[in-house]
Amino acid sequence: MTIPIPSHVRQVMARLEAAGYQAWCVGGCVRDCLLGRPPADWDVATSALPQETAACFGDRTLARAGMDYGTIGVGTEAGVVEVTTYRVDGAYSGHRRPEQVAFARCLEEDLARRDFTINAMAYHPERGLADRFGGQRDLKAGLLRCVGDPARRFDEDALRILRALRFGAALGFALDPAAVQAAQEARGLLGGVSGQRVQEELTKLLCGPFAGRTLADYPSLVFTTLPELAPLAGCAQESPYHCFDCWGHTVHAVDGVPQEPVLRWAALLHDCGKPSVKSMGPDGRAHFYGHPKISGQIARTLMERLCFSNQRKAAVSALVERHGEPLPMPEKRVKRLLAALGEEGFGRLLLLMRGDVLAQAPGLAQERLGLLAQAEALGGRLLRQGACLTLRDLAVGGGDLLALGLPQGPELGAVLRRLLDEVLAGELANERPVLLARAGEIGGVPIG
Repeated sequence: MTIPIPSHVRQVMARLEAAGYQAWCVGGCVRDCLLGRPPADWDVATSALPQETAACFGDRTLARAGMDYGTIGVGTEAGVVEVTTYRVDGAYSGHRRPEQVAFARCLEEDLARRDFTINAMAYHPERGLADRFGGQRDLKAGLLRCVGDPARRFDEDALRILRALRFGAALGFALDPAAVQAAQEARGLLGGVSGQRVQEELTKLLCGPFAGRTLADYPSLVFTTLPELAPLAGCAQESPYHCFDCWGHTVHAVDGVPQEPVLRWAALLHDCGKPSVKSMGPDGRAHFYGHPKISGQIARTLMERLCFSNQRKAAVSALVERHGEPLPMPEKRVKRLLAALGEEGFGRLLLLMRGDVLAQAPGLAQERLGLLAQAEALGGRLLRQGACLTLRDLAVGGGDLLALGLPQGPELGAVLRRLLDEVLAGELANERPVLLARAGEIGGVPIG
């Protein structure tokens, strides 16, 4: 198979080779091309030492941050190409990073240090594919297999366990049985990986097209980093609306929402509070009263541990706490949700609720899906009509209330919020005379 290497990458390779060094495309770009997928980026491995690479590109802008590990970013007209010296890794520190690296002059040594066979291939436009470890065969088989001893690979870098799951979710591949066993034995090492790195890998996993299958196939590995979710497995939902236990339902809900980080995390966490509030009614049905609020609390704690940004924490927890909104949604409720979540957040909430419904018992979804469609249409109509949803939309402002005679201070904001609340509830028209009269009543200022 011929891989079409972009011209700017070929130019980088050609300059290295003109100086007497080897240069190969390596890793993910080769894997993706063999799968017929456009690579996200192109990486070049070379026999040139870092300082030799830099000397070859003295006329280019160079990024030297990774130079100690052999990587130099070479600026081209089409973006940065990372050029990395062949290397072998020394002993690893904390099951995460090599304490030191040694540069090599042999491509095979460099490929031998990599994590999975599908990432341990190299390609040269004249020499073809270098595939010492059977990566192309594993691509065709849909198999994730470690390079060499899987126990050693995971002991070197525990994050590779989550990388394996991430590749499985992205490509629909299964883990090689030996890799599964080694990952199970080494999963305790994940406790030493930073929350930020765990979050990054899990987000990529969740946004993969085969995320649900991966979550279902390897729950114990997932629960190692997300222990809050472990009680979902085996927690039955004795109800006509459910055909899965809480974990099975969660897995299907993840697949039922778009592949976008906020929605996928919200789907994963939306029912995490159910096991702690489960009760059984006299009719033999399970009840989970108040679980959205409890799930939101658990979600916030989990996201804090995994170093989520404040913005994403707020967006995910807001959806989790509100996913149990009763249907149908009257106009007052839609207005309040639009006011609280904004247009984007309200749209996400409906998508989450739709994924929740689709993960329930088949045959019972159509009515609820129809009610969600009605809520979406109502929200769209309110937005098009310019409905009053925020303080900025009120027909009066702080200056109007000051002119009315209300005192400056926190009470002024409280009156405005009260007016908005009554407008959202449909108790008050968003009209200037009406609002001023009501503000006078609230503030105890007679309107002459």
